[in-house]
Amino acid sequence: MRSLRECILAAADAIEAARDELGRLDAAAGDGDHGVTMSLAARAVRRALEDSPDAAPADLLMKVAMAMGSVGGASGPVYATGVMAVAGVVRGGGASPLECAEAAEEAITKLGGAKPGDKTILDALHPAVEALRAGGDLRAAARAAREGAESTAQMVATVGRASRLGERSRGVADPGATSLAIILEALVHAAAAGDDQQLARDE
Repeated sequence: MRSLRECILAAADAIEAARDELGRLDAAAGDGDHGVTMSLAARAVRRALEDSPDAAPADLLMKVAMAMGSVGGASGPVYATGVMAVAGVVRGGGASPLECAEAAEEAITKLGGAKPGDKTILDALHPAVEALRAGGDLRAAARAAREGAESTAQMVATVGRASRLGERSRGVADPGATSLAIILEALVHAAAAGDDQQLARDE
């Protein structure tokens, strides 16, 4: 399996590649800066990893959280809060995908008071949590997150800047939910690629 560091770097690469797509989605209901903000966050994460070559997993996640929080905006604090919660789980000895996902969901919910259906990042995260609770693996969680993100196109935003648009926020997927789906897909793809490489070496 690829290391946590390699998986995080793969997610950073995927976010940078999706910069224009995320900006386009955000422009429909916000100020169009989500792609730029997430791209800056990805670069900050990459620098943080370069500066901490020997960090343990929990410490590495805390550095990722701080890097993401440093970009500000609406997305920075949300992602920082979620990743910090995951770091806390890992530091406490729990490392199952379900424990990590549940901790992130609880922390993000407490931060902004949003809930599934409000057209936010939770509309991708909550389906991923539910998929894991149902016994699914990480691939199933990533698929559920993508489906959840796509479903936000039919929702009306009730929190955040997009809520000011009311019905006009319908018709375009939420950029925050979409960026989370991209991150989870990249993490899963990187981990799976590592498994395939290990299998090839063992044969």
